[in-house]
Amino acid sequence: MKPITEKKPAPTQRGLGSIYRRTVTEADGTEREIPTWHIQFSVNGCQYRESTHTDSYNDAQRCLKRRITEVSTGRFHGTKLDRTLISELLNDVIADYELKDRHSIDKMAKPLIEKRLVPYFGKMRAVNVRVPTITTYMRKRKEEEAAVASINRELALLRRSFKLGSINGKIGAAHVPDFTQLIQKEKNARQGFWEHSEYETFRDALPVDERAMFIFGYWTGCRFGEISQLEWSQVDLEGQAVRLRADQTKPGEARTIPLGGPGNDLHDMLVGQQKRHAALCPDSPWVFFRQGSVNPKRKSARRGHQVVDIRKAWDKAVKETGIDRLFHDLRRTGVRNLVRAGVPEKVAMLISGHKTRSVFDRYNIVNELDLHNAADKLYQHLHAKNGNGNAEAQK
Repeated sequence: MKPITEKKPAPTQRGLGSIYRRTVTEADGTEREIPTWHIQFSVNGCQYRESTHTDSYNDAQRCLKRRITEVSTGRFHGTKLDRTLISELLNDVIADYELKDRHSIDKMAKPLIEKRLVPYFGKMRAVNVRVPTITTYMRKRKEEEAAVASINRELALLRRSFKLGSINGKIGAAHVPDFTQLIQKEKNARQGFWEHSEYETFRDALPVDERAMFIFGYWTGCRFGEISQLEWSQVDLEGQAVRLRADQTKPGEARTIPLGGPGNDLHDMLVGQQKRHAALCPDSPWVFFRQGSVNPKRKSARRGHQVVDIRKAWDKAVKETGIDRLFHDLRRTGVRNLVRAGVPEKVAMLISGHKTRSVFDRYNIVNELDLHNAADKLYQHLHAKNGNGNAEAQK
């Protein structure tokens, strides 16, 4: 290894720091000056030296001035923080999700971090990532035709990584970029929902395994993930309720779903499911299960397994009926039907599991039929008023 000697630092900034170049002693004894400038400064009597990673004296001077400003304002936390990589901060985000048992860690956080953020930002030092760097990333994602909502989710994770880094002392607060103007407005108004006639047609076109889940989704507005995780221990037919556990819901709160009594589609479907379960797979805990072979005496590898994917049967029913809607549209439909039936909005929100009114409003969409009904009501009101007025005039 070649020995390195140092030139005497050139003082600057009234003795608060200095800029210098290091020298290398070659094998023949000659000395060679390294082009990269280094800086030296003092903090509470301790000497700090670091490379500026530039051969421009002016840039090195700006680097030293920035350090002196950080020291004088109390924002300097050591040179080690400047070497923190974004990949390390992103790993802390995943650890934070795991610690808090966040449901979205596998479906959202990990995939976006590992497939999007780490490949682009991972090897960058956190102190070097500023707003222009992030806007360049956003421009790249738009060129890839990524949705605005997807880009916002990625930026939210990146912002969280910086905040955690600041809290954990891995970067200084001054190194956290301002994300305020970076989050874009999303066009997230939902407009898809099922009319009752469409529900009946599509329901009859689905196989028995998927049909039961479809019925439950239509009458309750529950999410697909909540429905697929239901176990028989949560179904109380006598009490006419299904009770979701906190770990099954997106908000992380337990919820009670009313079933109604006999004669109701939802109640009767669960009674039918219970009979099928007893005949085909009594040991399976799942309410919505795969029956495999219809013959209970014939062995089937899939019998009793949890239904986690209905896309194949769904696509087939779409082709058969010509009704092309999403399963998640059932959630919007469930909310709208509750409100139309006169259920108080607060109760409807408890049933559907919506935490905030703003989200609830996005699902409770008025369709053209609602507008036509409003026009009819207005016509009837004015017609009745004019009729009464004419009658009084005739008297």
